[in-house]
Parts: sequence; C-alpha cells; structure tokens
Amino acid sequence: MRIGTMFDIPIRVHWSWLIGFVLITMLIASGGLPFISVRLTETQEWVIAGVVTLCLFLSVLAHELAHSLTAKRLGYSVISITLMIFGGVSLIRELRLRASHDFLIAAAGPAMSLAIGIVASVLYFMYRDPFATGSSALLQGILFYIGLQNIALAVFNMLPGLPLDGGRILQSVVWGLTRNRRFAARMAGRAGQVLAIAMIIAGVVLIIRNGDLTSGLWLMLIAMFILPSSTAETRRASRNRNDERVTGIPVRSVMTSVPTALSASTPLEAAVRNVLSRYPDTDIPIVDGGRVTGVVSMRDVQSLDLSANQGVGLTVVDVARPVSTFVIDPNADVSSARELLARRGIDLLLVFENDYLLGTVSPADLDDMRDQPDNSASANRTPF
Repeated sequence: MRIGTMFDIPIRVHWSWLIGFVLITMLIASGGLPFISVRLTETQEWVIAGVVTLCLFLSVLAHELAHSLTAKRLGYSVISITLMIFGGVSLIRELRLRASHDFLIAAAGPAMSLAIGIVASVLYFMYRDPFATGSSALLQGILFYIGLQNIALAVFNMLPGLPLDGGRILQSVVWGLTRNRRFAARMAGRAGQVLAIAMIIAGVVLIIRNGDLTSGLWLMLIAMFILPSSTAETRRASRNRNDERVTGIPVRSVMTSVPTALSASTPLEAAVRNVLSRYPDTDIPIVDGGRVTGVVSMRDVQSLDLSANQGVGLTVVDVARPVSTFVIDPNADVSSARELLARRGIDLLLVFENDYLLGTVSPADLDDMRDQPDNSASANRTPF
C-alpha cells in the first residue's frame, strides 16, 4: 500500500508492517518500560510503547532513505521504499556499476541509523534528570529508546551477510579486491546463510537454557527472514556464472530486426489499443521523419494512471522516454548490453551506426546467445 512520496520516491507499507507494529509494541509494553522513570498506568504503557515503535519505523524509513538518496546521487533510479515486519527495503532499478557505488549505498543506511542513535543518546544524557516527572520524564525515556533502537539497528545491519547491509558491504569489498562481482555475491550470500543458521541456534539456546521464549522466537523469526534471501542471492550469483561465456562477442552478432515502430503522431489511445496492448512487456521505438526519437511501452502509459478522458488528445510522444537511454554501438560487447539492460531497467536496446538504426537487442536475444554451444572459449574475458 502506497502511503506517500518523499524526494520523488514512492513510500509503501507491506501488510506485514501492521503485524510487526503490534508485535514490537507488545514486546516493549510487556517489558514495563524500565528506562522511563514515571509510574505509568497500563494504558499509558501501551501508548508510550506504540510511540516508541512508531519512532522505530520512522528510523527505519530514514535508514532506507539514506540508501535511496545515495543511490540517486550516484545516478541510479529508485523505484520505491517499502516498510515491512522486519524493517524496510529500497528497490533500486539498476545493478551497481562499481564496487565503490555498492559500498557507499550499503553503508549509507547504517551510517544514518548510527547518527540518529548518537544524537538521541546525546540529547538523553544532556537532559537526563533522575528526579524528572511528567512529560519531561516521558521524553527522556523516549529519547533513550530512540537512541538504543537506532544504534542496535546500525550494529545489527552491519553483520556481514546478505541481505543485511553488512553483507552488501562485504560483497563490495570482495568485488573491489577480486574484480569478480559474482564470486563476491556468492561469498556474501554464504555468509548470510551461516549467519542465519547461527541465529537459529542462538534462539534455540535462549529458549532451552534461559527460558527466554520471546527473545528466542524473535531471533529465529529474523533468521528465517535472512536465510531464504541469502540463499536466493547465492543461487542467483551461481546461475549467472554462465553469463561470462558471452563476453567478447559484438552486439551486431546477436541483434535482431527492428520490431514494430510507432509514428510520433500516433494518438496514445490508438497506440495502446493496436500495438502496446499486444506487446505489454516490450519497449517500442517511436519514429519521426525517419529518425527514432523515443521509446514507449505499456508500462509508461500505466505509470501515468490516466483516466479515459485524460488520455484524449495525447500522442505517444507525450509519454515517451528519451532514445539516448536505449542506444548501443553495434561493436559493443554483449556483456555491456546485458549490463545496460539491467542497470537502466529496460528490455530493449537500439543498435545505431552512423545515426542509422540497424536492429535491436533484448534480454531474449542474449539468453538465446547463452543457450548456444560455447564457441567463445578463446574470447578475452574481462572480470568484474
């Protein structure tokens, strides 16, 4: 569910966020709020616990915004931020081009959490008064919890295993040292698996040895969130190792003929009805006077969320994306084509030579190339 926009980034809340809000509020309230010196009624404890939990999720939002704004500063597109039961996720459209970019984006989140935690803790100790009463005492307690939560959030996220930020940082460091992105992803994914298993064991120990059912179950729940994500990252990296086979082959050898094109004067309504609806997942070139001037897809139209009346009078040019985003040289390496498709979040590249459109390259073309017998064993391979 979308709840708003910040810095042109859609903010969404997953349904599991409500479960997380209730569970964390219960955990805080059941602890009796020991760092708030004022004697509270049961109702007041629940209200304060809810406020503290809300502050936690706002801190998570700040954490994710730090990731997203750093990514935008480095030239990447951020699709959305989603808050959920175990925190949040920033969805960045493109793959990172450099290990340093991966490092900076990953480190920005924990750095923000640590900064919030330090500021809240400093304010708490500056205005701490053991004899305070009323709202002053409540504010001190809330500041303490905000500081504690954010420092804990920063420390936990720095654990070295995917999908945590520490895992991303580990991946970027290994990538930078080895120049091999896939090896780095596999290593960080394995580290995440080991971390998750260790957390499950720790949770069992807490329950059996210490009788701490709440902490043990919570630790195991977080581990069960980390384990499938780290496993998926490891499998994806292992599966993509075959991509290296296509390195050294020019784009012109895998491109296909130009697909259906649209005239720049085509009414948007007619384009949707006759072309875009037939190819909903395909980027279609727009031609004006024999030159390709842009690209449009059904997704571009849907993103505008236009009513029937609002679409009247518009042409495909009104929703098109610049053609420069889709251009690639015919002599470029196919590995560059795959990188551009992933980084820019598109499914079509236009192959130009001397301002003439020779053809197109899509993920399907590259997959077909990868499925062919390996005739490129002698080709030069450039590691990431």
